[in-house]
Amino acid sequence: MNDFGRSTLPYCSFVRPLEGRPRVGVGIETQVIDLTALAPDLVPQHAALFEDGSLDRFLAAGPSAWAEVRAALVAAVDTCPTEPVSAVELVLPFAVADYVDFYASEHHATNLGRMFRPDGEALMPNWKHLPVGYHGRPAPSLPRGRRCGARPGRSAGPTGSGSVRANVSTSRLRSASSSVQVHRWVAP
Repeated sequence: MNDFGRSTLPYCSFVRPLEGRPRVGVGIETQVIDLTALAPDLVPQHAALFEDGSLDRFLAAGPSAWAEVRAALVAAVDTCPTEPVSAVELVLPFAVADYVDFYASEHHATNLGRMFRPDGEALMPNWKHLPVGYHGRPAPSLPRGRRCGARPGRSAGPTGSGSVRANVSTSRLRSASSSVQVHRWVAP
């Protein structure tokens, strides 16, 4: 867990033990402010954005709402009640609808190229001149501890152990799901 100072104030979603209902929070040092509880008094015009414990509505509200909420938080941060982050469980703060991913390195691009084009050139000629991205799926964005696997409909490979492409997908899902913990805070 990072210690976020008073100038950072990243947003998050969390669940208290035995409560089960997500809440929107704001990180400060090793504490969290319950924005879902404070919003009706702190930013009444935007309180409904935080009711469901997700950042989805807040992110959709746009820059003016973001600025107003941040200004109110900065002004009130020293008087807001907090609780230790260690006493709550951080959860995925928004629904991941879509994203574009890029090959991380020449090694990564070459290895995948060999799998996807076994009889062709492993590395595409444009890779060294232009970033090569691909359309991602939201499936890799799973909270820590949630199991994932190949999408339904995949058929087994010749040995019955799954296809090479399914194995690449599953490997990518595993690595992405373990990194979600690092990205659970959404910086302003």
